[in-house]
Amino acid sequence: MVDEEKLDLILQDLELIKNQLKIVPNRDTTIDNHKSSISEYEIFAKEELKLDEKTITNHLSTISRFLTYSKGVITADSVKEFLDSNDSLSWKTNQIKALRKYIRDFLKLGNWIEDFKFSKPNAEIRTIPTDDDLIKFLQLLPIQTQVIALVLVTSGLRIGEVLSLRFVDIANELNMIDVSKVHEGDTKHSWLSFVTQQTIEILYEYLQEINFDYENKSKLFSNSSRVVQNNFEQASEKLGFKLKPHTLRMVFTEKCTLAGIHDKYINAFCGRVSKSVLAKNYTDYSPTSLKREYEKVEALLTFES
Repeated sequence: MVDEEKLDLILQDLELIKNQLKIVPNRDTTIDNHKSSISEYEIFAKEELKLDEKTITNHLSTISRFLTYSKGVITADSVKEFLDSNDSLSWKTNQIKALRKYIRDFLKLGNWIEDFKFSKPNAEIRTIPTDDDLIKFLQLLPIQTQVIALVLVTSGLRIGEVLSLRFVDIANELNMIDVSKVHEGDTKHSWLSFVTQQTIEILYEYLQEINFDYENKSKLFSNSSRVVQNNFEQASEKLGFKLKPHTLRMVFTEKCTLAGIHDKYINAFCGRVSKSVLAKNYTDYSPTSLKREYEKVEALLTFES
């Protein structure tokens, strides 16, 4: 038999090793005071995790949403159920990042959430609307969202990029859209695209109707992304098929392919080429070169009502 003193020493050593390695036994808990726990995590995130304000704000939002959904019960099952409440894989990924910090690092409930698995959504069949369906859809949208949709489908830009546009970004003879001021760094975002002459004319008519102040550097559109999404959902319900802002990027890409435009130019229009690559290959990606490519697809992106 092992001597009791030796056993005590072994247990002490194990405890010391456990503390040094920060090994925490897996366990569950229930948070009764949600507001207090969230406030304490905010301090922890600032002082211990050294997270930036934007990340902390996103984490607090996730934690609050989770605690409300689970009624404060924190278990592997409650996390799984929360994550499965939304089919978006990107949403799940963002939520789990915040919950790891909260459950593992702050509450110290163990590492069970580290390799947490959640169900991936079934692959969604992508359906590209016909021109007739697209025209019917556009006609059901409120006027501002209708113009936004036209810019989306004829430029290949993302919804956030279009909603950030100012008049100076689009006022030029090439009908070119300069999105370079919307982004910072060298990430793969759109930097340059174009719209059709039809879109420019409709945009200018809309701006005149609302008495847009061209001297002011305000954005072209006042709608938020959420408003646009709601408008799209309402029009989709009326027509019986689902169409999202991102679908219009797919329409743009398909039209460019049909027009015989090389993938590298389509990627440039859609913001899948980094700024450094654009700079190194300026001859290929100059405004004049890109405009020449865009002219190949302009007729396909001009819709007759």
